[in-house]
Amino acid sequence: MVDFEHYFRYNRTDLDKTNRKVERMASKERLEQIVSLVNERGYISVGELGRAFQVSEMTIRRDLDRLELENRLRRTFGGAAALGDGELSPASRPDAALVDRVDVLVTTSVNPKYDNLLLESLSRKRIPIIAESLKVRNEETVVAVDNYHAALDVGRRAGEYARQHWGGKAYALDLTYSLSNTQLRSRGFTAGLHESIPDAEIVLSINAQSRYSTAYQLTRDALAVHKQINLIFAINDTTAWAAIQACRDLSIDPDSILVIPFGLEGDTLKNALMQADYCKIGVAMFPEIVAPVCLEASIAAYNHLPIPHELVTPYAVLTPQSLPDFYTPGASGWEIRWDTVRREFQIPMDIDPQRPRSGLKLPRRVGFIIPFSEHEWYRELFGSMQAYAGRLGIGFEVIDAEQNLKDEIDMRRRVIARVAADLIHPGEVVLIDGGPTANYLAEALASRKDITVITDSVGVFKILEGNEDVVLILTGGAYRHSSQMLVGPTAEGALRELRGDKLFLMVAGISIDHGLWHTNISEVTMKQAMIRSAREVILLADHTAFGQESVVQVAPLSVVNRLITDDALPASTRLELSKQGIQVILANE
Repeated sequence: MVDFEHYFRYNRTDLDKTNRKVERMASKERLEQIVSLVNERGYISVGELGRAFQVSEMTIRRDLDRLELENRLRRTFGGAAALGDGELSPASRPDAALVDRVDVLVTTSVNPKYDNLLLESLSRKRIPIIAESLKVRNEETVVAVDNYHAALDVGRRAGEYARQHWGGKAYALDLTYSLSNTQLRSRGFTAGLHESIPDAEIVLSINAQSRYSTAYQLTRDALAVHKQINLIFAINDTTAWAAIQACRDLSIDPDSILVIPFGLEGDTLKNALMQADYCKIGVAMFPEIVAPVCLEASIAAYNHLPIPHELVTPYAVLTPQSLPDFYTPGASGWEIRWDTVRREFQIPMDIDPQRPRSGLKLPRRVGFIIPFSEHEWYRELFGSMQAYAGRLGIGFEVIDAEQNLKDEIDMRRRVIARVAADLIHPGEVVLIDGGPTANYLAEALASRKDITVITDSVGVFKILEGNEDVVLILTGGAYRHSSQMLVGPTAEGALRELRGDKLFLMVAGISIDHGLWHTNISEVTMKQAMIRSAREVILLADHTAFGQESVVQVAPLSVVNRLITDDALPASTRLELSKQGIQVILANE
């Protein structure tokens, strides 16, 4: 007779050993590929690596920590960079607050929420800001090309090309973006095109969101519907490359269409220009010049020296014939020809790293925020800035904006949760809703005694189940994998039989006029049942939830007794909430 228990245990152990071996092999291969990607790109974000290898960001962070210990790359905030000339000092570790890691910050506008969080904390610390490409609040200066006139020039050239090759017929697709500098590019191109061909038509002007995937699909759709399009103006290389790929995939004759990039940022579009199929004209913005200008402006700002409010960097409209005048192919790609640069351009600051700097203090560390890590423009800027900073002995750090915003909001939610935990007293019965802040609240309660917790969150339950001093009641119900919540009639029925002193409630959106909102109707009915079961409703919400109206209304604001939020919520909103009888508690570190 087979001993099934022994057989199962033996084979299970054997299977576990095999799985661990496979995981180690996969992990080792992933580590090698990560190093290869970082060396190839110069910088890459945690999010990009997670998507590339289809593993969690937590796994990627562990991989990056290991690779840094092995001295194979440098950890940065939100990602990793190739090894450079400088080492990270203990005071500038990525897990420290950004404002404590840098003396000067080079940044561009990312989005209003991120800008407000970042600029507020920097202004409190009196850290100088050098704006790149686009003005931000309180910058010392902005380093940027003359977007309108550069686009005007290339628009004229596009019109000349259409006159020479298509009898003056010009039907343009404008792949634009919402920021003011990219809008200037679109307007300049249109004006230049109309100077050359007054009856040229802008068939479509579409916000491609500065993303490859969006620009690719929009270009395909536009070309399928408007077959007369023969000019595509792209406000950066990412959207231009997407347009070129769309043309190729649609098998469009290269002689019948022209893609005009604004950037020529890295090797991709320079190679495309030299190939001269779909791309035959483009604006070069020279990141190799912009990068040292940003660093020289950083040094001047750090020393409180006067700087012009705008530092205008040079551009050139290039063709396959003129590109070799400004760039030469090298072992690692196209290299700028500094002899041409010095002869042809007026650079707004002295970018000789060897010049004497008597009496000047150099910043200990300069930070550089990347809003779009997939763009070659930012990868090229990063590489040039890192090299220039290394020659000066200045520490340099790249920060991924998307990841930094996520971590900043995450930190604020943790503080909100800690403040909420302080409101819970021994002997109380509390209801805890689900979501990231709810999990942080559960973590803050993990060592508490003599409390009863009622929850419909499997995440909260798992965190607290090991604490024998907490009476833990799970509502039961149907399990939603996406949110780890229990929902449905069973869960709602359980809540009808229960009563809590306090409910800690989380929602997706909050509107002053229309109350509390959430994304899923089954979770909404659970939240409503919890509200009915609680003597006091305490809303936990960081500032990003405000001004949002989601799919389904949960309840009017009048159900809320207290709100715990962060200090980025505007004072006017806090005042309006107080007028409605809600006690607003600010969670600060």
